[in-house]
This record gives sequence, C-alpha cells and structure tokens, in this order.
Amino acid sequence: MRQVCIWLCVLLFLSQSATDQLPSFIPPVNGTMQLTGTFGELRGNHFHAGLDIRGPVGRPIYAIADGFVSRVLVSVSGYGQALYLEHPSGHTSVYGHLNRFRDDIQAFVRERQYQDESFLLDEAPSALKFPVKQGDLIGYIGQRGYVSGPHLHFEIRDTESERVLNPMNFGITVPDRRRPLVNSLRAYALNERGRVLSGEDRRLKSLGGGKHTLYVDTLVVDHCIVAFGVKAYDQQDGRPNRNGIYSLSMWQDSALRFTYSMDQFLGEQTRYLNAHLDYEQQRQRNSWFQRAFVLPGNELDFYQTDSLRGLIHLAPGQSSLVRFDITDHRKNTSQLEFVVKRSIGTPALQNPVYTYYLPYDEESLIEDHEVRAHFPQGALYEDLYLDYDYLPESSDGLYAAVHRFHHNSTPLHRYYDLHIQPTRLPERLRDKAIIAHCEDGRDPVSYGGEWTEEGRLRAPVRAFGNFTIMADTIPPTIEVERFSSNMRGWSSFSFRLKDDFPTAGKARGLRFRAEVDGQWILMEYNGRRRRLYHDFDGRIPSGKHEFVLRVMDDRGNESVLRRSFNN
Repeated sequence: MRQVCIWLCVLLFLSQSATDQLPSFIPPVNGTMQLTGTFGELRGNHFHAGLDIRGPVGRPIYAIADGFVSRVLVSVSGYGQALYLEHPSGHTSVYGHLNRFRDDIQAFVRERQYQDESFLLDEAPSALKFPVKQGDLIGYIGQRGYVSGPHLHFEIRDTESERVLNPMNFGITVPDRRRPLVNSLRAYALNERGRVLSGEDRRLKSLGGGKHTLYVDTLVVDHCIVAFGVKAYDQQDGRPNRNGIYSLSMWQDSALRFTYSMDQFLGEQTRYLNAHLDYEQQRQRNSWFQRAFVLPGNELDFYQTDSLRGLIHLAPGQSSLVRFDITDHRKNTSQLEFVVKRSIGTPALQNPVYTYYLPYDEESLIEDHEVRAHFPQGALYEDLYLDYDYLPESSDGLYAAVHRFHHNSTPLHRYYDLHIQPTRLPERLRDKAIIAHCEDGRDPVSYGGEWTEEGRLRAPVRAFGNFTIMADTIPPTIEVERFSSNMRGWSSFSFRLKDDFPTAGKARGLRFRAEVDGQWILMEYNGRRRRLYHDFDGRIPSGKHEFVLRVMDDRGNESVLRRSFNN
C-alpha cells in the first residue's frame, strides 16, 4: 500500500513539474474572454481538444506568440476554416471556425482553391511564407464547420508528439471563483475481467460549502467488485454554460485509488472517451457520467491509478469510506463522501441473453445467416455478450435480411468488417446498393459498400444496430435559397443540398462542382447547415452568364441545375 501511494505521488509531482515549466502566451483575443467550452470536455465520440472562446462573427484573432503559419485548412465540417501556427517553444497553436483569414492569407487560400478547383484545402506553407509576431492579426471569429454558434476554437499542441495541451497551463485563463457542480453518482458491479454487470444512479445531498453525500447513511452493495462514476460540470464566472471539469480523484479509506487531470491527451486516443464515460447512459438518457475506474480496453494514458484501476474489492460485511474531489483549473473544489458496504449474502446473478461471446482482447468472427462480421482486437472496451438476430426481408426497398447486431448503446472503438449477402437484388441496382444502418424512428444511414468475390456487399462499420442492403437511386436535391436571373448589386447567391441517404463511416459525402460560362467557380459549403454559397469577389465580370451546378452522392447519382443570370 505504501509503495502504491509513493508511486502516485511521484506521478503527480512529475505532472505538476512539467506544467510549471511551460511558457506563458498571450490570449488569442483582446479584451474580456469568456468560455463556452473547456479543455477535455466530454463531447460526442471525442474529448474537446481546446477552449471555445465566445465572440461575435468578425472579432479579431491574434497570434499568441512569435512563429509562422504552418498549415491552412478549409473543410466542410470539423473546424471549417482553421490556421495552425508553429512557435519556437516547440508548440503549435490552432485557431478554428474562422470566418476569414487576414488579407494576405485569404488571398493565398483563394489562389490555391482556384488553382486546384476545389473548395477543400489543406496546405502547409513554408516557414518564410507567413511569419508572425506575437500579437499579429491572423483572422476573425466565425461559425464555419461543425458548429452551432460563432466562437473561436483554440488549441495548443506539442508540435513533435501532436499531443493536445490545456491552454490554461500557458497562462490563458478566465475569472473563475465557482466550484464545480456535482450532480449525481452511479454505482457499478463488475466481474473479475472488469466487465460492467449493472449500474444504478444515486441522488446526492448538498451539505453546503461544496460538500456532498448520499441520502442514505450507507450504500449497501451485493458484489465483491464495485466502482463508481460521477456526473459533474464546471462553470466560470458570469457564464451559464455547463463545461467540463479539470480534475477528478477518488479515495478509498484515505488511499488514492484513481485520479486524472485534464492537462493533455494524445489526439489519436480521443475516441477512448466512449470508455471514459458511461456510453450507454449518454446514448439512452443524454446523461454524462465520468467513470472513476478504467475499463479493460481503455488505453487512455492520462490516468494515475494502481493495479486495481479504480475498482474497489470488498469482503462480505466490509465497509469503506469513499471520497471524490472534483476540481476546476483554478483549484475550486467540490467533494462527495459516503460509506459503501458489502452485504453478507451472495448476489443472485442473471446470465445475459446472448448469441455470441466477444472477448475485448481477441479478434472475433461471426458468420451466420448470409452475414459475416469480423471484429479486430481492440474494437471493444470490455467483453461483450452479443445478441444477434435477423429478419427475412419483407419490405419494399430491402434487398437482404435485416441483421440485428446487439444495440447501439454499446460503443465500438475500431471499425469491423460487415459483409451481407443480398437477396432478390436486380442487376440494374448492383452499383447503387448500400449497407444501410436503420435505427427505429430515424432515416436510414448509408455506410456505402463494395462487392466481394463471394458476392457479398462489404463495408467498414463502427456501430451496432440493424443493418440491411438498400439501393440509393435518388439524386441529391438542390433547393434554391437565393438566386435570381438579375443579381446586379448582390453580394452572394446560395442553395440548400439534401441527400436521401446521409452517409456515415468511410462512405463519401456529397461532392459538387459549379461553373460559370464553363469556368470553375468557388462554392463554399457548410456541411452542418447543408448550405452551398458563392460570394461575388470580382472574378465574375459584369454581364450575362450561364451557371451550372452539379451535385453527386456516394453512389454516383447526380443532379444538375442550369440557370442564366446577369450581374
């Protein structure tokens, strides 16, 4: 026990020492800085990699330190328009969702887009192309990419390792005198392999001063291995947003069993968020519990724990005092403390209903009823008792049986290969066939697919649920939002795009090409709003013109819109 405590203390000291040695940067905006998102905050399938800084469209953004522009990115989702700056300290700063870049960078982007005839751009200029000094203007806040409102997404990364780092450790902070909010506790029972057997919510009682406990004097459990999760949020001064916490620690009888602080994480590990939180509760109830224990297949490396990985072992009749410390970056702390006790009796175990047993640490192959599914090692975070069933195709538009693989509240870390045998698929629809994911009450989603030598349609899939083969034969819809035969004095025109089969996984989304008088023109696309638009910038001369817009989906279905206009 003493060696475990010493080891944890050493890790905490090294982590704090590394933080103390970091340089200080200036904020990326002038004036008051308010956050709508914190570093490490829990998001859909990923940890938030930076700070979301509130601001109106057009608010200026500045370089946090000397350096140069190392990357310019334009995409239809994600960060939308983003700049990456490399700094002599060995760090890279990232500025996402920009409305526009500063003038010389904006001109460079437009030149490359017209040269490549593509809205999408991912350029790495030389170090001499766009040098910057600390405080130089680099762009303006916007709401491009996958975003619900205008703000700056701001990151700091270690340039060599590409680890994302908490900007607040570089002196970029906001006023915060509010303790984290502790909402509720969830207690889990686990087996010897670390698989969760059950979970139960427990309401909390506030004692004032940031201290909490349970409404019962003692939490009585039946199993010998238990663990806990906490639902908690942070709030800064003057903002209502429920943001992510900075640090969580769990103590058992004064021994530190589990702790982490959101100082850094490796970007390629971000999907392990689905093991860090209770994925089933998040999917079914939009309830965000953070586990204070490590699932067997969770490879996140920022936890500090002993060999039990946050699990608590109790002998019959044994009691333990459990305490949680939940802290924000300014060291405001809330506590939760309670007694847990194991009952004397033996729990009644219920065997799960399942068709296949899939160990998390092995690859697995399922082949049954005209379907094949290969799960690579590392696809799961814990052992899975998979429930599989199928229904013969009976509805119009289905060209295979409906294969039900478990349920969508179980997460997958890696893609698995899904092969489905078609039934009664006309040859004329072979090139239009897709593997479709069908959830109750929702429109089908296409994972695309390609044919194998065995005559099955194959696609990489990263979800459980109902799958079948359908045919995508309908071209995308182009809806005129703002266009006229006379656009003299207009600043822009725009359209809305819609596809009957949204895509998921590695299937391609919509592709488009616009021409005026046979020459490519730039159309910018906002994937979240499905909005395609062109800003008049003087490249199209005044006069009468012919406009053609082509939009193609993943299966090659194409819509063409032709219009004449004057400007």
